[in-house]
Amino acid sequence: MIRILDCKGACVVCLKDEGRLGFIGDALYDGDNSVKGFMLESENGFTGRFSRKYILLDDILKLSRDVCVVYSENCVKRYSKRSGLSTGSGLDEMMGRSVVSQTGEKLGVVHDMVFDTETGSLEGFELSKGFMNDMIEGRRIVFMRDGVEFGNEYIIAGSVNENEDEDENA
Repeated sequence: MIRILDCKGACVVCLKDEGRLGFIGDALYDGDNSVKGFMLESENGFTGRFSRKYILLDDILKLSRDVCVVYSENCVKRYSKRSGLSTGSGLDEMMGRSVVSQTGEKLGVVHDMVFDTETGSLEGFELSKGFMNDMIEGRRIVFMRDGVEFGNEYIIAGSVNENEDEDENA
């Protein structure tokens, strides 16, 4: 599992041609709010206005904070709205939303989302309680499998894992 923000900015390297294709940009989601790929940013850090390109998660051989490895340049595809993918998802509205425990304790706000690099499915949320608290105590992760309920104003967490870093791909 890896955090979405950890992926952004990672260098995209082509294994076959031994070249750099650009950098990972925004995540692409399908209709089920699963991560299906990433936009490809050019060398100057901006996505081309007329030649927007992306890489599917299925074509990525390795994904970590530092690098994204694909086999060849053929993995890069032109982005169009007909692809069925979008850079926004219903999950984006969760960012910054307050999370409380079932007992009413404020756990923090959603800072990032954690997803499975194999399936693209959302696994949980990383919580923040502010810069200083994050530095002292670390961030918590709320996993979907532990029971999460979505209210109008709050997310209610079934259980919380403190200071757990499940980034297997780094």
